[in-house]
Amino acid sequence: RRGLATGIALSAFGTGAALAPSIIHAFVDSFAVAPQFIGECLLTSSGGGETTSAAASLQPLVELSTLSDGSQVIATNSPIGEPGTPVVVATEADIAKSAGSAIATGPGVYAIGTGDTGIAKAIASLGVLSGVLGAIGSRFMQIPHPDWTPEQGGMGKDVIRREPSKSVVTKMAVVESNNTGLPASYVTTRTKQFPLLWFAVFGNATGGLALLSSSKLMLTDIFAGVAPEIVTPVFSTGYVSALGVGMALGRFGWSAISDVLGRRNTYAAFGLGVPIVGMAPYLCHAVVDVTSGCASGTGGGEVWPYLMTFYGGSVLAITFYGGIFSVLPAYIADLFGQKHAGAIHGKALTAWASSAVAGPMGLAYLRSYSYDNAMQDLLQTVEAHDALALNRSFGVSISDEEAIYKLVDAKTLTIEKLMELAPVGTVDPTPFLYDTTCYMAAALMSAAAISNLAIRPLDLRKELIQDRK
Repeated sequence: RRGLATGIALSAFGTGAALAPSIIHAFVDSFAVAPQFIGECLLTSSGGGETTSAAASLQPLVELSTLSDGSQVIATNSPIGEPGTPVVVATEADIAKSAGSAIATGPGVYAIGTGDTGIAKAIASLGVLSGVLGAIGSRFMQIPHPDWTPEQGGMGKDVIRREPSKSVVTKMAVVESNNTGLPASYVTTRTKQFPLLWFAVFGNATGGLALLSSSKLMLTDIFAGVAPEIVTPVFSTGYVSALGVGMALGRFGWSAISDVLGRRNTYAAFGLGVPIVGMAPYLCHAVVDVTSGCASGTGGGEVWPYLMTFYGGSVLAITFYGGIFSVLPAYIADLFGQKHAGAIHGKALTAWASSAVAGPMGLAYLRSYSYDNAMQDLLQTVEAHDALALNRSFGVSISDEEAIYKLVDAKTLTIEKLMELAPVGTVDPTPFLYDTTCYMAAALMSAAAISNLAIRPLDLRKELIQDRK
């Protein structure tokens, strides 16, 4: 039962991924220090950058000046704060997505260089903890005695034999023997099965990495905005832990199932991830539709079914991602024999390495493309509503494209801040930023499923004879 054995060994990766988020979250909360809150500004106090609030007129606001590089400092005529202090403006949406509980002062102007995220100390603490656990675990690792040999009860009686005068295979009763298998060089250069298997791993892994990278962002960017009472930082951390649990279960469960279902059929089952990933944008769009008439934070009841569907579907899809790699060693042994399975497995894992590069880079490009388009649309909406809004809040003209690009690059001007300037009823484009990513991931996973279905079993006896010619 190769699949079960591999799954037991690799499930440790998923178990660590399940435990780590909660530990890191606890460390971050413990070490985090809130940045210095200076006060509210025009953008965060009046909504839309218009001085129409009576309450806002009773309290002084921080006046900001935008530098040539797009960053902001406290203006010389500001009634609050020390002039020239570098600052960042945090809106309600920014505070809602804060990972820790250190910020309790709400939206407003914060001094750059003050406070501590706690991330560096958390990672250092996690490194010490991992080192201690690794050192303890190493004391329990032992190698077999040199005279030990495995029991022969489960081993095949008949193995490949060669005639003394010929270097060809004459009998092949048991292909499962550890002494039987095609050389790695032959498999990678002279079989069709290897490139098909390689692409099946690459496509599924790239889609899985895209989902793994964007799922928490989708949760915090989309669902936290419409149901903040449900999607809290603790809920988000639990979601990441659930993804780790799903990966652990996938590594163990799918590898064990493959012993019964078959490796090729198990990989075919991973194709169920295609509709899950492909329909993620639909769930996000549906959430926007059902909450469009609700006040902020009051749509939790209507969001709940969509949230749970997204939650459960993404965890299920991550089990497929975990199963890809736990089933792969047994899949290789079944196709090409056990003898050189380790070397072939190493070459097949280049698909995983390629996906680790292509996945995040592709995700970053697609999201950046969608983000730029959304910013352009929002800028046009703000200009049509109030042409002077950007000048009041950021000190730049909406027609000065170079200055606006600098603001965007410096993260001074974001979708969240433009939504504060946009007219009431403007649709937040954040839920649509991940559409192209999900569709591309679903397309790659579909191609991977087709590639897997094209794999046919090899006649090892024929291939071994061909290799020895």
